[in-house]
Amino acid sequence: MIRALFTTTIGLATLGAAGQDTLQVQVHGTVVDATTGIPLLETLVEWYDGDGHRQAVNRTNNEGNYAFIIRTTGALELRVAENGYRTFVQRMTVAPGETAHEFTIRLIPK
Repeated sequence: MIRALFTTTIGLATLGAAGQDTLQVQVHGTVVDATTGIPLLETLVEWYDGDGHRQAVNRTNNEGNYAFIIRTTGALELRVAENGYRTFVQRMTVAPGETAHEFTIRLIPK
């Protein structure tokens, strides 16, 4: 069973020219323990396209932060896994013109 608390702060920005699409979206944020709020280090953060193919992978740093550029729009899936925690899965859609998403992910201990 996959369950996780998900707190999101989504910062959306658009390009200056109306109707101009971007194919690059910066995704960044922090992964923390849902109980203690302590940042989780070396946690695996992965993004998959709508067909289930992994597009980007990263690990959190010593402050629990991760960041990468997603070069697509459309349906995506964020997966976060760490030993001792429930796996986190979140589906989302990136619309043309969006340039940034920020997520704070709170993993629930098993």
